Amino acid sequence: IDAVTNYDSLGTVILSTSYSQGCNEYTVETQFGDQLIHQNPQLEFLFSAGNNGQGSCTANPYGAGPTWGTITGGYKEGKNVITVGDLNANDIIETTSSRGPAHDGRIKPDICANGRDQLSTDGNNTYQVGGGTSAASPGVAGVMAQLYQAYKEMNSGTEPASPLIKACLLNGAEDLGNEGPDYTYGWGRVNAYRALTTLEDGRFIVDSISQGDTNIYNITVPPGVSEIKVMIYWNDPEGTPGAATALV
Repeated sequence: IDAVTNYDSLGTVILSTSYSQGCNEYTVETQFGDQLIHQNPQLEFLFSAGNNGQGSCTANPYGAGPTWGTITGGYKEGKNVITVGDLNANDIIETTSSRGPAHDGRIKPDICANGRDQLSTDGNNTYQVGGGTSAASPGVAGVMAQLYQAYKEMNSGTEPASPLIKACLLNGAEDLGNEGPDYTYGWGRVNAYRALTTLEDGRFIVDSISQGDTNIYNITVPPGVSEIKVMIYWNDPEGTPGAATALV
């Protein structure tokens, strides 16, 4: 991925691909992707979760058994990337869509979108019907592009940092499956409107903290609100391939 060169020459900030690089492992490719985003926080990479939902990985965690821990490896196993699962038109996960957890228990996929029987653009100004997580991931990338543009229009052309946009995207998702984030749907189905209103209403805080310190924030909840969702998110430094825990 020559993402930094593309950014410098073309201004490219979002990349979406469907590489398959093994199965449920934190590899040197995973490490490289996390490092690239951590050092260049304007960038965001989106990957298909994989279509291995009925498969099995040798790195299957916790003895979860077949169908679990089936993310198809490499970049998409990373902490700072966005990994996308595949929904049908009724918000039901496709049986082929790869599931988490990651090898160290992290939530994967991160989010889901429609992939099955999805009518989308093709080369030479034509259309095609797509399928699988490879069709779902570009849809979320398109939403990311809109959120990047919206932020720039609200902030005099300043580019957002990808952790903010990813947090808005995940925290604004429509929860599906088990209550809260889970290893099938991640944080749920992408909801562009919720993510956008989070930015428009300024419902976010960007800050830093040192080890052992405490930060306190006051959140005003309007009357009549039935649910409040709060997320803490950061770009994590790259982990070590083969380590039991990827989180640094």
